[in-house]
Amino acid sequence: MITPRRRFRLIGLYVLSDVIAILWSYLSSYYLRFQTVIPVDPAKGIPSFWNYAAVFPIFLAVHLLIFYFQGFYKSKLRRAKIDDFLYVILNAVLAIAIVFSILNYFYNYSQGKAPLYRMTFKLSHGFLVLYFIAVIVWISFLRTQLFFVMKRRYARGFNLTNVVVVGAGEMGRTVAQKLMTYRDLGFRVKGFLDDEKPAGKILDVDGDTVPVLGGLNELGRIIEEQAISEVFVTLDFSNYAKILEVFQVVHKYPVMVRLIPDLFQLLTLKANVQDLDGFPVITIDDVPIRGMAQVVKRTTDIVVSALALVFLSPLFLIVAVLVKLTSRGPVFYHQERMGLDGRRFVIHKFRTMICDAEKATGPVFCEPGDPRMTRLGRVLRKYSIDEIPQFVNVLKGEMSLIGPRPERPSFVREFTEKIPKYMLRHKIKAGITGWAQVHGLRQDADIEKRLEYDFFYMQNWSLGLDIKILWMTFRKGFIDRSVD
Repeated sequence: MITPRRRFRLIGLYVLSDVIAILWSYLSSYYLRFQTVIPVDPAKGIPSFWNYAAVFPIFLAVHLLIFYFQGFYKSKLRRAKIDDFLYVILNAVLAIAIVFSILNYFYNYSQGKAPLYRMTFKLSHGFLVLYFIAVIVWISFLRTQLFFVMKRRYARGFNLTNVVVVGAGEMGRTVAQKLMTYRDLGFRVKGFLDDEKPAGKILDVDGDTVPVLGGLNELGRIIEEQAISEVFVTLDFSNYAKILEVFQVVHKYPVMVRLIPDLFQLLTLKANVQDLDGFPVITIDDVPIRGMAQVVKRTTDIVVSALALVFLSPLFLIVAVLVKLTSRGPVFYHQERMGLDGRRFVIHKFRTMICDAEKATGPVFCEPGDPRMTRLGRVLRKYSIDEIPQFVNVLKGEMSLIGPRPERPSFVREFTEKIPKYMLRHKIKAGITGWAQVHGLRQDADIEKRLEYDFFYMQNWSLGLDIKILWMTFRKGFIDRSVD
């Protein structure tokens, strides 16, 4: 949604900012480590600055390459600050690990070679620690300052992008609202063009007012008078002839035209446009957890679940003994659930009900005050202690720490009949906790309301959102208030 020239300039500024931050971090870390009061091993002495200078281009190239694959130099307009900060930390960790591994390889490989080819230089561990801290601080600081300066320039009227939206229906208002979200990056919605609404009418768009400038036949005049840079066309396909007329007009002017067809009103998640030998292909209801994001999420799942199983093992043992002593039957309850891509798996929980609890009723939801629950089971459910064995499911890759709660296949079939889009929640792994759970929407809550929160999570996934959900879970999400 940024013109090519502005996008190129914006990316150039961010690259320049990162280069300056990396260079300053590198130089300052060398100075702090070897030219200040920090002790230096007399046997090793102070390493040559030129040895470190020779390694700098490798650091710089690796940092920028990782930023590129992280999407820092794409035209995404806004990402949460916590996400940017976490990605900068990940970038620093990966860059240092990669460069350190490369240098260690060449150091070990060169041993036994002729002096001319022997590498005798190794990076100081103290230098790497200082550099790790410095590069995170300086990259984050300069990027924040750059954004602040650009925001001030746009606020003063410099480099503004004037936008007109063709079509004042539901989709047109949604697009206008999205654009106004980025007004601090220079987007200014001048108004709507619509044949079915009178010129001069003021429309409410999420608390803001946007005027109707006229009908579609006035598009050329509006482009000239309002200095329009971008035209967003939000007409549905029943107005195909009008869409063609709009294109015929805008092609006479040096403006950017964006087509948002009514097809996108059918989407629940996100759309992904790909190229098939020159033909655009729209993937419906794609999810953002792909590529590097998937690797990050899975790594987090493995680390956290492994640590949880280790540190919670005493509680694990105590609960197992109590379950066995207080009621007849097995310690664990194993049940089939549906997860990623509709695949079935067996979920593990501490048993909280009497044996054969569903023998007479068949599969049913647990209700508040359910007589089938044991006395200990009520406590375990109230404080979500019965969920601890699910860390094993996470470690095995059947679940994630965070995601929609998995349901039983029989319930999934029932919900799918009532809500056709229900199966979309299985496009990501099920989770122990989730966006719906931390907002108090548990098993007894309205299924459509829970689905709404699940879709929000899938549409807006980020590492920062996962951390926020984990924090909310620790703060208040463990307690199930529906259990007496």
